[in-house]
Amino acid sequence: MKELARRYAEALYETFPEEEKLARAAASLRDCPELWEALISPVVRSVEKEAVLSRLPLPALAGEPHLLRFLQVLARRGRMALLPEIVDQFHGLSLKGQNAAAATLTWARQPEAGELEKLRDWLCQKFQKSRIDFNLRLDPSLLGGFTLEIEGVTYDQSIRGRLAGLARHLEGGGDLP
Repeated sequence: MKELARRYAEALYETFPEEEKLARAAASLRDCPELWEALISPVVRSVEKEAVLSRLPLPALAGEPHLLRFLQVLARRGRMALLPEIVDQFHGLSLKGQNAAAATLTWARQPEAGELEKLRDWLCQKFQKSRIDFNLRLDPSLLGGFTLEIEGVTYDQSIRGRLAGLARHLEGGGDLP
């Protein structure tokens, strides 16, 4: 499904590169659980979904017929459930257009002042980006250190990851480094 969401995001980005409006419209739809359930339900006919979308008084859709048509296409094709993933893929395209990147940083503990900025500077230099946007997560199960995911590359500097690597090495019967 990720590939399909990426294709939808690319098609929309080429004709409507306004990330904030897309994100607001998607959030408005998902903020009403009854509406969202109806829009993703296979029981509700696509014609009814399109009609509901055209009558919604959403500020994010006001004066945006292109965005409304896009949402109606998703409804017609039974792809509305992909909308959150489309928004994520769209964000990635938007960042790429700005020579920026998103990184998911999972810490075992909150970073100290300045650590995040040093890491951001290093990543900007390493990946030749003008900006890095962090998605921060706290995960005490890492035991210490962090994991970082950026542009398909994962760096595991966690104690849990190092212990797992040591276990794999010992199971393989190799000598310790």
